[in-house]
Amino acid sequence: MMQRRLIVIIVLVIAAFSGPFGGNMILPLFRHIGTDFNVNQFYLGLTITLYMIPFCILQLFSGMISDMFYGRRKMLLLGAIIYSLGALSSYFSPSITVFLLSRMLQGMGSAFITPISMALVGDVFEADVRGKIMGFGALSTTLGATLGPLVGGFIGLIYWRYVFLVMLLFGLILLSLVYFFLPEVDFERSGGKEIFTTLKYGIFNFSVILIGFMGLALFFTRLSIYTFLSNIVLYSPYNLPSNLWGFYLFAAGLGGVVASLISGFLTDFVGRRKVVLIGFLSLDFIISLYLLIDWFRYLPLLLFTMGFIITFSFTPLNTLAVEIDPKLRGTISSIYGSFRFIGYALGPVAPYPVFVLYGFSGVIFLDITLISAGFLLFLYLFRETTIS
Repeated sequence: MMQRRLIVIIVLVIAAFSGPFGGNMILPLFRHIGTDFNVNQFYLGLTITLYMIPFCILQLFSGMISDMFYGRRKMLLLGAIIYSLGALSSYFSPSITVFLLSRMLQGMGSAFITPISMALVGDVFEADVRGKIMGFGALSTTLGATLGPLVGGFIGLIYWRYVFLVMLLFGLILLSLVYFFLPEVDFERSGGKEIFTTLKYGIFNFSVILIGFMGLALFFTRLSIYTFLSNIVLYSPYNLPSNLWGFYLFAAGLGGVVASLISGFLTDFVGRRKVVLIGFLSLDFIISLYLLIDWFRYLPLLLFTMGFIITFSFTPLNTLAVEIDPKLRGTISSIYGSFRFIGYALGPVAPYPVFVLYGFSGVIFLDITLISAGFLLFLYLFRETTIS
């Protein structure tokens, strides 16, 4: 039992680390990718968005399939194989079209990894320690987000395509770990008779929708700020080199690392709801400072604080997602993951018209609106239900 728990933690850590590590490695490389493929900023945003779209859509079904048919282990193996192939294809891409298709393949693989690794935590660990385990996941996610741009920035000084060899390595490590060391988790599977009822229950469950929307708002805010700052600070008049911008984004991830060390314990001992509400209210305040001060002067501090608050908020949301219905953890984790990663997909491109018309301030106003809506809706749920 202890060995299985340890393997589940390792799988969660690798799955949580590799996704944001690989995704954020691209941010400081925008200038190199744009020059190599001769494309503009919109296509650079698509390198993230087209990774996230299949990731979001397939998540709706991957966890449910693991609940009803094939189990967690087979789905994780499939995801690791597809992700690795996508990374290899990205490295050898001769054109922007092939590159974007390869990124989509990577996203498909991730859709079979992220929600199922979360569901495993609910399968194996008791409720009184899940917050702490999810804290490990949040720490891994944050470390990936932290080290990704730092490593990517320095790799960009050598050859930007090498980042995909690093992603390939993570895919192969996860594949080997699951194949050789992770036994299948035993749980009752409902089979295909209830597939539409199950999906309908998850999609139209207000708690699932709300928590998913809040995850969407957090990722949308993070990626929109990262992306459009990348489109500002890497060019005139700032002209930051890729490795320095990577260090700035490292500061954001470092804030998340600090948060992940305490957010899991606060989630268990203070309560999921209170931690969520504190996090969203604090995030609204910190991103509003981009409108009120000379943000470039304080940019590392602003990014550090934002990274801290977003990770602080994600830990209780992730914990709530696996506690809504213990019998359908895979399904609900998939739906929740799909919702929140839609924010990751839309963040780099959806604010583009607002950015063109109103500049970076318009992007910030849009982010404040989303975070405020999530806060108010959750406050309503906090009062009207017994969600813990």
